[in-house]
Parts: sequence; structure tokens; C-alpha cells
Amino acid sequence: MTSTLAALLQMVVTLLASVQGNVMLSTAQRQEALTAATQATQVAAQMLSVETFATTTLSAISTTSVPATGLPVRLVIPKLGVDAGFQYDGLTASGTMETPNNVFDVGWYTGSALPGEKGVAIVIGHVAQVRKSVVTIKGVFGDLGALVAGDTFYVVNDRGATSTFMVRESRSYDPAADTADVFTSSDGGAHLNFVTCEGTWNQSQLEYTQRLVVFADAVR
Repeated sequence: MTSTLAALLQMVVTLLASVQGNVMLSTAQRQEALTAATQATQVAAQMLSVETFATTTLSAISTTSVPATGLPVRLVIPKLGVDAGFQYDGLTASGTMETPNNVFDVGWYTGSALPGEKGVAIVIGHVAQVRKSVVTIKGVFGDLGALVAGDTFYVVNDRGATSTFMVRESRSYDPAADTADVFTSSDGGAHLNFVTCEGTWNQSQLEYTQRLVVFADAVR
């Protein structure tokens, strides 16, 4: 358990103790303390999820533990006008990758390398919000297909450091295709791959017919 996570848990204990042990607190003050405790608990749970999934092993997918370089917090793609926050996504109960819970954030797959570190970082984003076959909201990766070789983008971590990446190529995949090459690399370099949907919306299956992957390499 990290020192930050331990401090958050101690904060929760302290806040709850202050509510239980102080009869002079007003209802509003009690509610404020309970709200702060709830928020701290949620942050602690998210951090624990990252720690847990950071060492997850998948077949054909190399994983990495979280080093001391910092977690990603912002993705900036100047060409697309993207400036998005990160969620931390692990695995579902069925063993598939989680996706962000909205169309505005991107998700760093916690079983992959951290952006800028040796290995392959996987960043997931939605192309759109679709309701009854109609696109109601354009997603953060709605224009991802416009990226071409040589385009650059940036990932900022929670320590203020920025990693720069350059697009190498893009590929389309069928949902059932072998995608081991998306998650692995043997050249010893630092890479980042975007994953999103493309193709035609299938209303009966509630998904797009293709997956788009943009491959990029860290610029040193």
C-alpha cells in the first residue's frame, strides 16, 4: 500500500471519529464531514484498483507494475483539439478491458505500461455516444482516424512531467481478430497505442463493427 493511500485511509478514520465523538457538531457540519470521508474513500478505492490491476497478467499481454514516474492525468492531441482527463480502467469480471464511463475522458488500461515507460501503454476512448443507432454526442476519439504518421501528442502525469509521442501508423481490426501486437512490443522502447471503435454501428449487438488502433512511439 502506498503512503498516499495510507494517508487517505487515515483521513477517513479521522473524519469519521470526529463525527462520532463530537456532540457539538451541527447537522450541516456532520454532513460535510461525512461527505469528505466518502470522497476520500472513493479516491482510496480508485487508487487501490490501480495498485491491484497494475500487476494483472493476461494471456499474450505483457504487464508492468507501477513505477515511480507518476500516473497519467491529461491527454493532449493538438491536431484533434483533444484535452482530456484520464480514468484508470482494469478488467471486467469476464476478463475484457474496461472502458471509460463517459465519452469525454480517456482510459489508461492499468494492466499496461505507464505512458512514457518501457513497454506498451494502452489508452482507450469512445468514438461517440449512440442512442437507438443515432450519435447523440461525439466522443473524445471521434476524429482519431484523422491522425497520420508524424502527428504528435502529449501525456501529462500527476507529477507534472510530459511525455511526447509520435504516431507511427493506424490499423483496423475485426472485434474477434488476434490483437496481441496491439498490447506487446519486443524492441525495448516506450510505446502508446490508442484503441477505439469504428465502422458501422450494429444496433442488435450494441457495438461498432471494427476497432481502430493508432500506434505511437515515445519521442526522447
